[in-house]
Amino acid sequence: MPDSALLQVLSVIRDEIARMWWFFLLACLLVGVIKGYKLDLKIRNLVNRAGIWGIVLAVLVGMVSPLCACGILPIVISLAMMGTPLPPLMALLATSPTMGPDALLLTWRGLGAELAVWKIVGSGFLGLSAGLVTQALVRQGYLAGELLKLKPVFREDGSLASAAEIGAAHGIAVKTMSIKPRESRLRFILDRTLDAALFTGKFLLLAIVLEALIVTFVPISWIVVLVGQESILSLVNAALIGLPLPTNQIPIIPILAGLLQRGIDQGAALTLLMAGPVTSLPAMIALGGMFQFRVVAVFVALGLSGSVLLGWVHQVFF
Repeated sequence: MPDSALLQVLSVIRDEIARMWWFFLLACLLVGVIKGYKLDLKIRNLVNRAGIWGIVLAVLVGMVSPLCACGILPIVISLAMMGTPLPPLMALLATSPTMGPDALLLTWRGLGAELAVWKIVGSGFLGLSAGLVTQALVRQGYLAGELLKLKPVFREDGSLASAAEIGAAHGIAVKTMSIKPRESRLRFILDRTLDAALFTGKFLLLAIVLEALIVTFVPISWIVVLVGQESILSLVNAALIGLPLPTNQIPIIPILAGLLQRGIDQGAALTLLMAGPVTSLPAMIALGGMFQFRVVAVFVALGLSGSVLLGWVHQVFF
């Protein structure tokens, strides 16, 4: 690598870290507060008792839950074992990976207020559409019947096993975290803040490095051809690019920042911002281990088409 290119890469990394670090710490502290006061759990417990309003409540859970596509799976497993209907589960799976208070703060700082507002609107749209379309497909019979591959696993005392234990019994690795109770709520909040910083920080740093490499080495002509035109093709390309990316909604921010510097269309940027996290390939593989194939196919189709639709609305009307 020429010295000039190396210096540019290091310069981009330095500038991005200087611009993002305190927003990153604030976002991690927000995660700690949410966990410390169990705000997501309080709303989640209402989902099973809400009927048709369970879809709306599931979207609210996703809005306040700082979990990615893989991180939300243990919650979905637990809710599914409790008999939660499929529509609110699909709404939760669509909302949580695309929205969270911590990611919203970082999006605002890293990509600007406009995309941050679109992130809120887009996440709510994806969640509600996933839930309502699933509800319609259940009524029509396409998603009716037994769709869950997992079966409940009970401990010796008769209690339902954890999501990690249920997944392991069916050959699925489910990420989990052992959280020790703390007598001091402040200590608990600080512990969860540190957990969030360590977990997301390594991915964010890797994404910043990738941003620097994009800015330094990716020719503008490539970006223009793939996702630089104000056209439906750019939106479709952005959605397909986001499909295999193993990134959640925080690492996608610096990657998009680099692409925006190289000339990506704003509508395509919005599509990638939504499609990348919601259709993360590792999460889809795990989802395929939980549900029948047609559930995964419907979810991916809704995630991609909804993201493209959001990008098209942005292109045409804004």
